[in-house]
Amino acid sequence: MWFRILLLTVASAGALTACAIVDPVDNRYDIVGRSLAKGRNEAIFLNLVRASHDYPLAFTTIANVTPGMTNTTSLALPSFMVGPHITNYAGAAATAPLLTPGRDVIFGNTTAGNTTAVTTNFNVSTQETSTFYQGFLRPIDLQTLDYFIRQGYPRELLFWLFTDSFSVTLPGGNPLGYHFNPPDDYGCSRTDKKHRCFVDWVHNAAFTGLTVEEKTVEAGNAPTKGGVGSTTATPPGKSATYARFCFNPILAQEAANAVSPALVQAATRDLDIQPTVLYNSPLTCGSETWDPVSDIGTAQPDILPLAADGFSFTITPRSAYGVFEFLGTLMKLEQRHIGPSQYAFIPPGREYATRPPVLETVHEDPNLITVVQALGGECFVHTWFDDGEYCVPEQATTTKRIFSLLAQLIAIQTSTTDLSITPIVRVTQ
Repeated sequence: MWFRILLLTVASAGALTACAIVDPVDNRYDIVGRSLAKGRNEAIFLNLVRASHDYPLAFTTIANVTPGMTNTTSLALPSFMVGPHITNYAGAAATAPLLTPGRDVIFGNTTAGNTTAVTTNFNVSTQETSTFYQGFLRPIDLQTLDYFIRQGYPRELLFWLFTDSFSVTLPGGNPLGYHFNPPDDYGCSRTDKKHRCFVDWVHNAAFTGLTVEEKTVEAGNAPTKGGVGSTTATPPGKSATYARFCFNPILAQEAANAVSPALVQAATRDLDIQPTVLYNSPLTCGSETWDPVSDIGTAQPDILPLAADGFSFTITPRSAYGVFEFLGTLMKLEQRHIGPSQYAFIPPGREYATRPPVLETVHEDPNLITVVQALGGECFVHTWFDDGEYCVPEQATTTKRIFSLLAQLIAIQTSTTDLSITPIVRVTQ
């Protein structure tokens, strides 16, 4: 009897030791991280689909995620009989024994038990605030454009995404405008004698090496605007960074090497100033004649101008909201097979201007955006809307880079107090 009790005690102690659980962090950290990345991509994709259907964009955010797990294990000794077996005067077993006759030990539902609870708590809040939209609707500036150029995004891709329109003024001539807004307008000017279109100016910008450069200068003695008719001096030791458009002959040569010579020659014929003149002008990147401090008292317009030898060239940038609307328009044209409307002007020989944008300098995936419906294969990101399922294929590398760019752009253009790095969007039908 006592030997059996000793064995049960040792076994119970071993069971208690075996139930010690160490909760690993790496698995749950990986799962939560992957889930947030997937949710961010689906949120961006859903907004693109909404833009393609002319629905308003909607933004909410997950401020934080708190995963948790609780495991409760209880072990107790079973009920067992101790002492002599109770008998009556007749020598028979006593009635109503404490234990089942013939049993020394009884296991019940309180002997051992285990309960595990896994929870994931997260806070969802709207981003529909004044601060959010002030940044989201603000035109993209040169410094932001320079950020993306330095990260290796193709300049041709950035020109398509960030440029709303071009404006050119020739010496002694009237301004010529080029605005890409299909299907009514493909950016082909009726008054341009060369019949150039929006896509031609994108090619010209890429093949001439148009880029952004920044210069940091000591502004200790540089005057700054302090109000109407007054100036103030920046404290000594302070510096300021200025950005401008310039033409880089090295980038121009790299872009030319990535395309056919015929395309470069056609783009060169469309220019009003030959590249050799640009590379020997103050607009050349690294030119010592650029003194941004001398223009410190001049207000910076919300357009990005270039001027040389009586020739002026202006780029009107899009906002982050405009980038979403632009990509949504391209998706709508492709999905619904919409061609040029009766109001679109397409010059002879420029029919290529009506085709979906193609990145001539990107060979791995030249399509600007690739979205399909009812795809049976693997999707990089997937969502659904009223008219069915939408998918970005795994092979659409340029589209995947655009998703990364959009996530970065939203975070740059908005306040950190209004936007988490994981924007989550839900649609209410």
